[in-house]
Amino acid sequence: MLNEQISSDLKEAMKAKDADTLSTLRMLKSAVKNKEIDAQKELADEDIVAIIKMQVKQLREASDVAETAGRPETVEAAKREIALLEKYLPTQMDDVTLSQVVKDALQIAGATTKADTGKAMGAAMKAVGGRADGSRVKAVVESILTASIVAAVVFAAAHPALAATASAAKDASMIVSGARIARVFLMLMGLVSVLFIVMGSVTVMTASGRDHGHHHGLQQIGVGVFGTILMAGLIAIATATIQKLG
Repeated sequence: MLNEQISSDLKEAMKAKDADTLSTLRMLKSAVKNKEIDAQKELADEDIVAIIKMQVKQLREASDVAETAGRPETVEAAKREIALLEKYLPTQMDDVTLSQVVKDALQIAGATTKADTGKAMGAAMKAVGGRADGSRVKAVVESILTASIVAAVVFAAAHPALAATASAAKDASMIVSGARIARVFLMLMGLVSVLFIVMGSVTVMTASGRDHGHHHGLQQIGVGVFGTILMAGLIAIATATIQKLG
């Protein structure tokens, strides 16, 4: 278990008289212990990961404040603590792996529409297991659910018998309306994706050499590019569907 690994590393730091590591791990162990007292149970690995992420976030915020205030020694100390804590965090997924893991999770959960967003996010976050930021997971979930809606519309348009039945029952107009609504939503999602690219670019340019800022900016750009390409393709499909059934 992660808690046992931290305890083992703490003992090794004591033997080596590594003051920096000792200080960081003692703070972490204290936070874990306090949480266990509050919860009245031993924490699972995912609970400890959440505590570590919170400490890393606090250290990064403190580092930013110290850098603005011109205290380089505090910045370097925070970076050392962050590097130590991040060793206990799961390796982050790349965009391709994340998309596949989320897609598989949604298929197993049976989440196919926007109404299933809550269930989809729960299944996706569980499958990811802390190996990707929640904002990245949310962007992929929304893209997949939107693609599922458009795919259903395209499937109906691709089968003449089904289209004829739908027309006879006045359902063809509903399909077209659905495609139009989907297209508007896709355009909005496309704008969000472009915004991710812009925000990521600004973050990278203003990172001032901070590794975490630069990495976060690149992640934003990656999500933005992926979303923009996907939305453009889906908008084209929705438009073709409207023209065919309209």
